[in-house]
Amino acid sequence: MKLLILSGTPKADGLTYSFVEKAVETAKGLGIDAELISFSKMKLTKCVMCADGWGICFDQHRCAFGDKDGFNELQKKFQEADAYVYITPVYWGEMSEGLKIFMSKLRRCQATKQWNSKITEGSFLKDKPSIIVAAAGGGGGGIVNCFEEIERAISHMSGDNWPRESSGIFDYIAVSRWNKKYKLEAFGEAIKMMQSFMTRPKAVKVTPLSDYKLLLEFDNGEKKEYDFKPHIESGRYRYRELKDVEKFNKAQISGFKVEWWPLVDIDIIDLCD
Repeated sequence: MKLLILSGTPKADGLTYSFVEKAVETAKGLGIDAELISFSKMKLTKCVMCADGWGICFDQHRCAFGDKDGFNELQKKFQEADAYVYITPVYWGEMSEGLKIFMSKLRRCQATKQWNSKITEGSFLKDKPSIIVAAAGGGGGGIVNCFEEIERAISHMSGDNWPRESSGIFDYIAVSRWNKKYKLEAFGEAIKMMQSFMTRPKAVKVTPLSDYKLLLEFDNGEKKEYDFKPHIESGRYRYRELKDVEKFNKAQISGFKVEWWPLVDIDIIDLCD
């Protein structure tokens, strides 16, 4: 897994930077190929809304000034990455100015792909997970707004899709001066869990067997048989109808779940446990 760690803090110490350090440390410990991007060290120019409001970002999906300020090169790194971690201080309920400039330009280049009939590729963010860390130096009241701002930009770029465990927003880490210690631990676990979901074998086929057993086939060629009867006998309301063998036999793969119909499903990881 190749991870981009995107730092929006201008500081080399303090509350927000401790999470930057934690991301680098955790990635190294897990053997993740990670790269740290610090926007305070870059000289990105803000979007000037070329031409009539849309420049070459609309049809060429790059910035007209991006070769000079480094944006186009950074966008290539975004394309090559498998997952992202956004870390920003909260200013006025929003992400830092450095990160905001980048996200604004990236959104113009990536979100517009959905309207371009000349290309078949989608946004770089599609099917890739993100962890968002927002650190507030005050009471933390602006964290939710900051999350919404970043999530909105990601969703515009088709990066907020399902299943959440393998794409979209994998986790939100809300940080304040009072919760730093345990949120650092939670953040490290979030990166670890995201790697686990990204690298585990993916089920590609499910075959219902007799006596409520399921045969799962994975993309690495592995096959596993699971006994689903305990789940049915548990009496949980959503599994009761699966006593009907005809209904049980309608099992299909949906992302990282075995699904019979909407809201009647089970995570494959729960089957494995």
